[in-house]
Amino acid sequence: MRLRLSGVSGLDRDAQLLVLISGITSSSYLGIQQLLRVFYVLRLGHGPEYVGFLGAAGALTYMAVSIPGGALGQRFSSRSMLMVAGLLMVVGMILFPLAAWLPARLGYVWPLASQVVMTTGWTILNVNAIPALMAVTTEASRGSAYAINNSAKNLGTLLGTLLGGVLPGLFAGLLGQSLDSARPYELGLWAGAVFAVVALVPIALLRRTERATIVERVEQCEPFPVGLVVLLAASAYLTHASYSACQAFGGAYMDTELNLSTSSIGLLTSLAQLAAVAASLLTPRLVARYGHRWILSGTALGMAASLIPFALWFHWLGATVGRVGVLALEGMWLPALQPFQMGRVGPRWRSLVYGILSMIMGLSFGVISLAGGYIVAAYSYRHVFLLGAGLATVGAGLMWAASRWRAQAAVGVPTPAQE
Repeated sequence: MRLRLSGVSGLDRDAQLLVLISGITSSSYLGIQQLLRVFYVLRLGHGPEYVGFLGAAGALTYMAVSIPGGALGQRFSSRSMLMVAGLLMVVGMILFPLAAWLPARLGYVWPLASQVVMTTGWTILNVNAIPALMAVTTEASRGSAYAINNSAKNLGTLLGTLLGGVLPGLFAGLLGQSLDSARPYELGLWAGAVFAVVALVPIALLRRTERATIVERVEQCEPFPVGLVVLLAASAYLTHASYSACQAFGGAYMDTELNLSTSSIGLLTSLAQLAAVAASLLTPRLVARYGHRWILSGTALGMAASLIPFALWFHWLGATVGRVGVLALEGMWLPALQPFQMGRVGPRWRSLVYGILSMIMGLSFGVISLAGGYIVAAYSYRHVFLLGAGLATVGAGLMWAASRWRAQAAVGVPTPAQE
């Protein structure tokens, strides 16, 4: 039986399943969980420093697990690693809301430990799903496959965020409690774990596919591209700082400074995710017309500019403009970066380089989350958003250099699309 999913009928069965897995897990981890866990720990009495610790715990876990997770994917089948990842996510999501029921000292570290468990699963899933998608697509369909996969990720996040914004109010009404209490958010987080359980079904349906074709295994002679990887890693670290500032502190800023309701924050964040879905689908066409150099550098500059309204316009419209801009441009930047990196690095090094870039982006999120909590406490949210904007601007310049580095090193003159 051939599985058909709307919008991805040009991809084969395993590619469609990978897209479906991306959408479902994103609705849970990036949608419901990411929205509600910040509000949950704030209702438990923690401050912005703890929000920073929580973001840093997840990001540093992503950083630490990225390369080992990719190496395990080389050793075992994709389906096995994705199943392990899914189970870890489920366990972490079930454990996280138990913090309110524990003694104060244990309750302080419990969300951090649970975050580590669920992020370990999320990391293993990501670093294995992207190279697996490379293995089950043709060169002609690869650009579209990555764009569709990122669109599914953003669409899942959108739907999860919308649902996450509604769930606390729904549970508060059923329980007769205020939204200032932690219980409605606790139940919302457990509801989010259900989506992670559902994702285990398409994971189980995956075939045991090889990561590399026989032809790719023959192409093992090129040295590791140290210079290019250093530039790509530095650029990814700095560019991702803008997204990190928005995601780690955008929700808390709208909650504590702008005093928006949870449902309003969920709605505004979902609007940003909708823009990200559309932007992801536009990426292959824009890359074909303007080239990776312009798209990657331009989206990095755009993310920096989008943080300016966040920092300087103290109004829900400023936060909306900022969040829509950052998430939409991130929705273009990431699906442009993935095939760019995969195409410019030989088959021998693809998994390793993707693991390195994943680790670097996790480090970026972790540093911004950890340092940002202290910056907010000492100064304001504005300073964190301006920091992210400045770092992303430098990242845009490094990405331009990385694109030119590879183009000059290549044999022959590349076309704009190749750049």
